[in-house]
Amino acid sequence: MINIAKAPLELNSRRFYLGLALALGLHLFLISLPIAFWVDMNLYKAWSIDMVQQGFANFYNYSTNCDYPPAYLYVLWLIGKIYQFFDPSFSHTDGLLLTILIKIPPVLADIASAFLIAQILKAHTSVDKAYTMGLIYAFNPLMLFVSAVWGQVDGIMTLLMLWAFYLIQQNHIVRAGLLIAVMVIVKPQGLFFAPFLVLSQWFRQTWWKWGAITAGGVVAIWLIILPFYEVGSTAVVGMINPFLSLYKLLRATADYYSFASVNAFNFWGWANWIRDYTTFGGFSYKVIGLCLLGILLGWLAIFLYQQRHHQAQFAGQCLALSTMLFGFFMLPTRMHERYMLYGLAFLAIAIALIPVVRWLYWGLTLTGAVNVGYAYLRYNYEDLFYAIPEIWLQSVVYITSAVNVTLFALMLFHTFRMFRQQSQQSQQSQQSLLSVPLTSEGSR
Repeated sequence: MINIAKAPLELNSRRFYLGLALALGLHLFLISLPIAFWVDMNLYKAWSIDMVQQGFANFYNYSTNCDYPPAYLYVLWLIGKIYQFFDPSFSHTDGLLLTILIKIPPVLADIASAFLIAQILKAHTSVDKAYTMGLIYAFNPLMLFVSAVWGQVDGIMTLLMLWAFYLIQQNHIVRAGLLIAVMVIVKPQGLFFAPFLVLSQWFRQTWWKWGAITAGGVVAIWLIILPFYEVGSTAVVGMINPFLSLYKLLRATADYYSFASVNAFNFWGWANWIRDYTTFGGFSYKVIGLCLLGILLGWLAIFLYQQRHHQAQFAGQCLALSTMLFGFFMLPTRMHERYMLYGLAFLAIAIALIPVVRWLYWGLTLTGAVNVGYAYLRYNYEDLFYAIPEIWLQSVVYITSAVNVTLFALMLFHTFRMFRQQSQQSQQSQQSLLSVPLTSEGSR
């Protein structure tokens, strides 16, 4: 007889959806509190109101402090329109209502991401384990803090990445490529996902699909950004003008944050807020970071190519994608503290198939919490921040950065180990085939 008190709780769909409801309730409770990262929140509020009052075409001319591409501005415009029903003159924007409305999209994105994690995993593991991983992500304290307390929109980018990954697994490559194009103009960090599509699919897909992705992506981006920029009088040049305007915006944003690290506890954490054109050995920090990233992508290209026919290719893809996204945070310059979040969702998927990486998942959750907490304290509570001895603050930066470097090294180690194990298995399989004696018919 099974001891019900000691038997593990198996998650069915009803319990899973109840868990998601509880996670949503916790998110909604947190957004009801009068707390946020007010530097970002005040910008979101201003952009939302300006979108309603100035319209799309005049927005960038009026809101000169906006460094976001156009896609997410549609969401802020809708939020502004909804808020206008309650405050037609926008005279009480310092109240809690507008803050809550701005936080709702990333909160809903977190819950949707947890649901999508479970759906992705159902095809590769038990339903119970799929639901468990989804809830582990839904209650991740780091994601809770960034979306429901801070009020940032990185949860939306994570959801879009998960959606693109799901489409790739369903072999809807063109749709995935178009979604990635849209991701780039939600936030430029959408580019972090693009190499995975190429590195995991170039040897699987026909040439016309890449052409369709390129042409469709250009058209999709043009249509989304067109309302914000004027088309010139000359036909050909005028059609290009929205792209040129978008490029200038993204270039200005990148140049504004031209530091080795922007509060990111990564490989460059020791050079926090030092300009990345500073040189070492004749090369700028920026060039060194890009070279390191290039080496990482080269290795992952080899790794993913090896996975193409292997039984565990899905697990390998999850591990490779997590490593790639964390590598984008760790290696290049100009990274912010929250950019390490994107890989957590894929690590949650990988845990179901490679249990040992759970230490990486929780380790990155902890270091990520320290990193975003540092930035939150620095800008939200300046008096308290600067009352802390500087040596303590620097110690937090150096120690957390060192831990992140170690975790990244361990993540790379797991890719090398999987590569070696699968190479050995392939060699053993070939040797087994060679050792099979030929039959009389097979020897003719």
